[in-house]
Amino acid sequence: MLQVFAGCFVLAFVTWKTEVLSAPGSIMAFIIGSLIWAMNDFYWISVLILFLVVGYIGTKWDFDTKKEIGSEEENNGKRGLKNILGNGTSPAFFAVISSPVGFLGSVSTALADTLASEVGVLSKRTRLITKWEKVEPGTNGAVSPLGTLLSAVGAGIIAVMGYLLLGINPLAPFLGGFLGCQIDSLLGATLERKGYITKSGVNLVATFSGGLISFLIVIL
Repeated sequence: MLQVFAGCFVLAFVTWKTEVLSAPGSIMAFIIGSLIWAMNDFYWISVLILFLVVGYIGTKWDFDTKKEIGSEEENNGKRGLKNILGNGTSPAFFAVISSPVGFLGSVSTALADTLASEVGVLSKRTRLITKWEKVEPGTNGAVSPLGTLLSAVGAGIIAVMGYLLLGINPLAPFLGGFLGCQIDSLLGATLERKGYITKSGVNLVATFSGGLISFLIVIL
């Protein structure tokens, strides 16, 4: 157990010092990471590390341009407490019930959404997923060919990582992650736009949906 806490402390400290996460975000990442590692093994944490690294690259991609077009980049791109809760609660849940495919599906959704929103916002071919009308880049619920492609890439990265480390067939977490990302867009275009749910709430529902879809694909 000491190894778990020490390892997660180092990871949390590094994410804070490198400004990947804010201080509150790093503390919550330490708590969630410790829980997942204690319940399973380091391979599961490796998936989360990959998510953080690739997600951070996506966040910083053409960062100045995203600020110019009005993209909502808070804390200079650092992920905060709400973001960690929104994207980390569902993976922790599936880790606690020892469902690797559900865990991968939820993380896959998180990375798919991160790349779709952080890099997809650079596309000018954006439409609202519900009405298919043209909207400005960065609009809640907006989708684009670039964003959709990147959501598939993000889902695929986690799916392949899950196969290499955990031996899980990549099809279920890939489909779960890709579909979970679309659910995120639907919620953004409806409930979030109307103020019924926050962005972190959308992330929470979407990542849980992606994990649940992956789990159901395997058992049905």
